[in-house]
Amino acid sequence: MKKKVLITGTSSGLGLNLCDVFTRNNYEVYGISRSPTPRNINSKTMDISHHDRLEEVLLSLTGTHNFEYVFLNAGTLKPIKKARDITTEEFYKSFLINVIASKQILDILLENNRIKNVIAISSGAANKVYDGWLNYCVSKAALKQLVSCYALENKGTHFISLAPGVIKTKMQDYLLEQDPVRFSSLEKFHKLYDHLPGPDIVASQIFDNLEFLNNLESGAFFDLREIK
Repeated sequence: MKKKVLITGTSSGLGLNLCDVFTRNNYEVYGISRSPTPRNINSKTMDISHHDRLEEVLLSLTGTHNFEYVFLNAGTLKPIKKARDITTEEFYKSFLINVIASKQILDILLENNRIKNVIAISSGAANKVYDGWLNYCVSKAALKQLVSCYALENKGTHFISLAPGVIKTKMQDYLLEQDPVRFSSLEKFHKLYDHLPGPDIVASQIFDNLEFLNNLESGAFFDLREIK
């Protein structure tokens, strides 16, 4: 019987490429994303910020299957604005996607399924502030602590927060559209863009180092770039 993996955000970027690498390695892949997943996998399409529908959709997708891995990959960086310009609605929407949906997914799965490993896709922004990144920095820091709390209270599942480094995805395309003069944090991302790895490379690196990641302390934060 094939091992199963659930990945959120499988329509593009890292999520889609994680879908590909696990499929190539004979896993049965389940995906949930805002846009349709362009692969022949078990998938559902929905905006995970719609928390009133998430339980119904997730249970219809996963049933009571056991999962070797759950990747909490879906997330949003938008909008890039000065902190004082972020509206309460924008701040809340970021938390719905980056934090609250992840909690809801964990609660549903831990009650109805057996999960061996949870990998939450994090960011260096969980530990460092960037000009214009209020929503992302605060929500990723919250996600990091959420993972640590669940690890402490759920000893039967291994949890980590994994920062994959800077990847050439739609998120970086969005950053490239922003003014580096207005937001000082963006200059380095503009300079890095042409040299960034694609999500296929990073997804393969994650898969190739799963054994190493599984041996980290449960609840740990780890930056994938530390693996040489």
